[in-house]
Amino acid sequence: MAEKGIAMYYVFQVVDIIAFIMMFFMLAVIINQQPSRAQLAFILYDVGTIVFVVGIHLELTHADTVEAALSGLCVQYFGQAAFLMALLWFVSEFVKLHIPKWIYIVQLTVNIITLAGAFTAEYHTYFYKTMEILQDGMYNRIVVTGGIIWYLHYVHLAAVFLGLFIMCAVRYPGSTSLQKKRIRYVITGIGTMCIELIMKGLGVFGSYNPVVFVVTVTMFCMMIAMLRYGYFGSLQAAADNAFNYGDEGLLVLDKDNIIIYINQRMNMICPGLKEGDQIYRQKEILDALFEGSHILKRGNVTFEIRPEDIIENGEKDGCMLWFIDQTEHLKTMEQLREANESKTRFMMKMSHELRTPMNTIMGMSEMILQESKDEQIRDYALEVETAGNTMISMVEEILEMSRIENENQELAIEPYDLSEMLVQAEKVGRHQAEGKGLCFQAENRIPGSDSIWLMGDERRLLQILINLLSNAVQYTDKGTVSLTVEKVYEEEKACLQFVVSDTGMGIAEADRSRIFEAFERGRSAQNIRKEGLGLGLAIVMQLVDAMDGTLKLYSELGKGTTFIVRIPYLEADPEKVEESNNRQKQKEEIALQGIRILAVDDNEKNLMVFRQLMKKTEADITVVSSGKEAIICCREHTYDLIFLDHMMPELDGIETIHRIKEDENGENKKTPVIALTANATQGARELYQGEGFSDYLAKPFTSESLYRVIRKGLFFAGYMQALGNAGIDTEKGLKYADSDRKFYYGLLDLFAGQREEQEKKLEEVRDFRQFTVIVHALKGEARGIGADALGEMFAALEQAGKEEDQERIREMLPETQKEWKKVTGVIESKKNVKFFTE
Repeated sequence: MAEKGIAMYYVFQVVDIIAFIMMFFMLAVIINQQPSRAQLAFILYDVGTIVFVVGIHLELTHADTVEAALSGLCVQYFGQAAFLMALLWFVSEFVKLHIPKWIYIVQLTVNIITLAGAFTAEYHTYFYKTMEILQDGMYNRIVVTGGIIWYLHYVHLAAVFLGLFIMCAVRYPGSTSLQKKRIRYVITGIGTMCIELIMKGLGVFGSYNPVVFVVTVTMFCMMIAMLRYGYFGSLQAAADNAFNYGDEGLLVLDKDNIIIYINQRMNMICPGLKEGDQIYRQKEILDALFEGSHILKRGNVTFEIRPEDIIENGEKDGCMLWFIDQTEHLKTMEQLREANESKTRFMMKMSHELRTPMNTIMGMSEMILQESKDEQIRDYALEVETAGNTMISMVEEILEMSRIENENQELAIEPYDLSEMLVQAEKVGRHQAEGKGLCFQAENRIPGSDSIWLMGDERRLLQILINLLSNAVQYTDKGTVSLTVEKVYEEEKACLQFVVSDTGMGIAEADRSRIFEAFERGRSAQNIRKEGLGLGLAIVMQLVDAMDGTLKLYSELGKGTTFIVRIPYLEADPEKVEESNNRQKQKEEIALQGIRILAVDDNEKNLMVFRQLMKKTEADITVVSSGKEAIICCREHTYDLIFLDHMMPELDGIETIHRIKEDENGENKKTPVIALTANATQGARELYQGEGFSDYLAKPFTSESLYRVIRKGLFFAGYMQALGNAGIDTEKGLKYADSDRKFYYGLLDLFAGQREEQEKKLEEVRDFRQFTVIVHALKGEARGIGADALGEMFAALEQAGKEEDQERIREMLPETQKEWKKVTGVIESKKNVKFFTE
């Protein structure tokens, strides 16, 4: 028995040592965390527990008299009072129990009474009625008979533990997922202490006191809870609020696409979701993600799904899916769209009314210049053409501002010959200047500039120079207008610099900030009398900004003005230069023998201009003046191209194209139809393509613009036919691309370009679930371009993957790859005739 007692004594000593080490370790860990009230409460709780255990150790292992044991008990009760206060504070902060202040006051009062009774126990019987030392072979321990304060202390102790346990249990059902995890750890720790207290009161442990082990386990539970689901200050609170209480739904997926977190908002959006589910089981969410729309509708609410990768140590370790309510935003966008459409309709009408007669004027003058040998008549025609171009440029300026307001400044970045562009600018500037009796000077200071090919939007750059030169001529009554170009360096970056100077009236300092605004000029009397709309400089500023350039102004009243434009100097790749030359060659060489073209326009003069411009192409041209005649022709003949005017009486162009495409007896359901229109406003191309037109040609048009559209149309027809022969329903594919042909080409190229990489993934994958995810995406992509047959083959592979049927996959995969290669091969054939698509 004595040997057993000695063994238990040493066991108890080891437990105490381990407890001290654990408590100091936990204290060090928590001190290193971000400061917060929860952290401070835990530190006080830890320190109080250490003092409590020291008191127990002093009482049970180093006391052989009542006085010595009583000293240990005083230390023990002091530590117990501290850790009880800190425990209550910690739990209230950590799991958000919102404990009233009066409870802390009651607890503090009881602790003060307990400590006062313990520290004066040898002088009265209110705390201990009797005290004696008992030797039971294991260790010396004090045996007491409790007084009223002693019973009050243990009732208080039980009330704290039981109260915390009940409050956590009540709080649990309405808590967030994160809070529930915290509460589970807290209940485990407090529950352990409650069980120990009950069992000790029933005498289950005899003379052995397991309290050191129990408080260590309890504290360890609290520490693990803080580290795993911690609440360290404002930053953690902000993250917790953002994840749990924000307006956005949130799903967090691990790297295996398993849901590991769902916030409260997400539970409201999709009530059936559970942590641990595979995301591929959520068909609605997957469809929104894979089909590219990222839009999920739930009742009357529209959510946008925004994926965000989780990166850890430089590698993807999962992702977050944010569900953002876009309902009000979409309503606002719809209202803005309607208002914009109203303005667009006005612009369309104005454009149509001005451009329709201009088409006849410009077309006839071009015919005179081509066919007349009489120099005086040619001079008359040239003057008509110059005036017509001025009129068109004014319309273009208004439409350009409309495009700028819609923030749709798209630049065509292509190779261009700087020298040729400068020749055109100089020609316009010299003609305007000399027509007003001014001297015009042009100087190219770039060495070897006879042939310098750069990358940029040649048309827009020429527009900038012509606007600046026109402005200089307009505000100069005598003297000189000059254009200088050179290559300069700005912070070691090469820039192309254009300098336009004049010796005109100059610009007052008060007007310098206003002249770049639309419809604005200087306020002097001379300015007011000048012609024009006051849009030139506003357009220049917008275009320079779009080119990532700078525009500077230097001026002095009565002495002149200088504008300096700088844009990045980008040299063109030789291969792209060759492509550009090939395109130019194609523009110059056009022969359309055997090509049948139908032109439909209610204006006989426009039809005459069309015939004349097409004369040298040797194409077979049929012209009619109404939609009804066009439908009859399309029933009787097959055409390679159809040009169809928009604004016609009875049947307009849009209604006519619908009838041609839907006519069961017609021969031209798939014939490319090009809109002939005086509408050149923002969104015109999208409007016509949305109605089924392949392209559109704005009036007034030149032979060059007409030939360019014909080439694109003929290529489009041939390419669409080749795609159709490969099993691609191009009409369906174009619908998926919102009838945007350029976007559809992009989808085709993307699908074809990824084949080898995706095929390699399919061959290497060894996991059915991953295989299913890949072919599911391929199924959607194939159907998205109109390749339904290939899409069905991917769908069959997807089903085999879900059923984990290795044999079926082995049988179907080669045939699918063969069809896949055939489809992408036809798509990639477009690269051989790339210039047609531009």
